[in-house]
Amino acid sequence: MSRKVNENDTRFLSGITGIPPLNVETYYFVFETELSEQARKVAERELRETPERKKEAIGELKRLLDQEKDLSYPDNEFWLVKFLRKCKFYPESAFEMAEYPDYFTNWKHTYLEDFMKAELGVTMPRRDHKGRRIVIGRINGNMENPFSINDFISGLYPLFEIFCTESDTQVNGIVVIIDLKELSLKHLKHLTPSMIQFLIRYAQYCNPLRVKGIHILNETSIIDATYTIAKNFLTEKLRDRIYFHGNDLQSLHEYIPPNCLPKFLGGTVGVDLHKIAQTADLSEKIAPIMNVVHKEITEINSYGYGKGKHQFLFLAHSVASVAQRLVDKEPWER
Repeated sequence: MSRKVNENDTRFLSGITGIPPLNVETYYFVFETELSEQARKVAERELRETPERKKEAIGELKRLLDQEKDLSYPDNEFWLVKFLRKCKFYPESAFEMAEYPDYFTNWKHTYLEDFMKAELGVTMPRRDHKGRRIVIGRINGNMENPFSINDFISGLYPLFEIFCTESDTQVNGIVVIIDLKELSLKHLKHLTPSMIQFLIRYAQYCNPLRVKGIHILNETSIIDATYTIAKNFLTEKLRDRIYFHGNDLQSLHEYIPPNCLPKFLGGTVGVDLHKIAQTADLSEKIAPIMNVVHKEITEINSYGYGKGKHQFLFLAHSVASVAQRLVDKEPWER
């Protein structure tokens, strides 16, 4: 075992000083790192997180990691606490990420830009009433060559990595809204059995964030039939967090207030996906964020066992394994 201590901003392994805001047309998104008082109370109530327990758990986590042969990991409190907070991140599930390396290790700088130009979705600048980040995905029926689900996930992945550095998001989680209004047969060809299997595993085990709700709008009979089969492979907790609203926006608003949603979902926030997509200097506006994300992920990938392609995946598996032992020993609410 070997540790590496970063003496710069301890929230980031690569020594970056922060993540710049994303400002495109009417869209202004600020990334947050400090733990709010609201989230602190949630962590204490739901995760049984206190300064004393956190200090003790981190010490025990390091002690156990030190016993792992040939493992190099960052001696970084903020990074380790992520695993203790996300006690649903079981080791077997984390290890399954290695089955899908192309989604997580081969992403390119252009993925986020391509995602935004295709008007496939947005992360809302305002959290909901429970402090959760809101991620919106949609189908763009006007695209001649529609994005695959692979492209969709790859486009969101950089943002998910950034969300993992936000203390409030670690604690409160995210809610996902998927609008299928423009779904057609050319999109459904990507919904293969292997892709459905991946989506199930990703949602339950591989996703780096706590998913507190998935809201489906304008679903079709084919989607209903697919879900009828797929739900048998979902955990009870995830099934209870999936909601189908049809074309009833009022039903959606019962869970997520309109003042947190864009106008195309009956909300009041002036986020225009088309204007964002048509921004002439979109590449330049996104570049600062993509540069710091690339630097951070490169640093993460320098740890782990040996110098294999999936170092971070094995590192996550090892840390999650040890964290789960602590969860089993100290039964935090999951």
